[in-house]
Amino acid sequence: MAKQQRVLYFFPYNPIGRQSGAQTRAITLLRYFKSRGMKVDLVSRQGDWEKITPEEMDMVRNSGFVENAWFWSRKPPKKNPLVYFFQYKLPHMLFNRKLNPIKGGLPNLVNLHLRREFDKLLQQNKYDYIIISYAYYADLIKDNPFINGACTIMDTHDLMASQHQLDKNVNVGAALGDEIRRLSLYDQIWACSGEENYFFSQFIRKETLYIPTMVEEPRQDDGRTEKKYDIIYVASDNENNKKSAAWFFDKVYPLLPQSYRLCIIGKINAHIPQGLSNVTCLPFVEDLSDYYLASKVVICPMLAGTGVKIKVLEAFSYGKPVVCNERGLDGLPEKTDNGCLVSESPAGFADHITRLLTDPALFAEQSAWSAASFRKTFAAEKVYQRIDAALKVNQP
Repeated sequence: MAKQQRVLYFFPYNPIGRQSGAQTRAITLLRYFKSRGMKVDLVSRQGDWEKITPEEMDMVRNSGFVENAWFWSRKPPKKNPLVYFFQYKLPHMLFNRKLNPIKGGLPNLVNLHLRREFDKLLQQNKYDYIIISYAYYADLIKDNPFINGACTIMDTHDLMASQHQLDKNVNVGAALGDEIRRLSLYDQIWACSGEENYFFSQFIRKETLYIPTMVEEPRQDDGRTEKKYDIIYVASDNENNKKSAAWFFDKVYPLLPQSYRLCIIGKINAHIPQGLSNVTCLPFVEDLSDYYLASKVVICPMLAGTGVKIKVLEAFSYGKPVVCNERGLDGLPEKTDNGCLVSESPAGFADHITRLLTDPALFAEQSAWSAASFRKTFAAEKVYQRIDAALKVNQP
């Protein structure tokens, strides 16, 4: 009988949440591990980007996807200032110097407390695979004597240097070199877009692999669902989404007939005009399926950013046509005939929406291409095959 493989998976958010594409990627990876009978220990970081509540921690631990889950704080408790200084603050300064941070480089979210907790876990358990999310945490394995033969994998999620182009403390060139240095520490580098995989492979002499973000097969339209909305837009409130939503409502929305009904879902609602009579604002919904099935056209205004856009993949999974900017195509293997109509101009963007809603033949054609894009690349069974090959998992 084959030995049950063990995975240590580091992901700095609540992986059960569905507020972002990163969380979608995490939960679908956890589903993959479970389908292959792997034993997963999850490590998350409390407070870097979000506060994970005790209720959410329990939700993760009781999800059935993980054997153990730890949610580590950013620093040890400061009970005694003198003890804190000599046992953590001073050693942390020396540890940080040892990491040899590059001036203007990529932010490094590995501190001494995180590294101590991580090393302690590695000393207590032997893993077959260690998967770290984001280059910010890559140095968890730098010069680490406790890896013990595990295959180390960096799940990049995005090209991080590109995310800091407007950061005054970061020099993009230095950050890019720093990112390449960090990724080179790993046995495998996973990219969620083909473009990023090609880029990484030019500079890293390790195994770089295109592992698309998979989307689970959703509930399909039986043809009887009432179409309450002409347009649906699902987005979180990151900076790129806020700028893109402002562009849409400032420049595209005024060009659309007021008879069109829009549904806006997610935290982006806090950053769009309120009180519009034809716009339904829903900051959170339990099940996106109900709203995708009740909508006709998906929009993805996106002016900047890297990596695949999860809202586009979700639209594909429902066979919905998409209207987007050029950035909405990032991560898609096919740039044409894929279910997306693309325009950089407000007038062109509005015209694509109107044509889809008034031309049944065009709507049917784009819907068919959308569904085909999903089946070809992003369906779970297709991505599972890629991960099986990466992890050398033999399936009957």
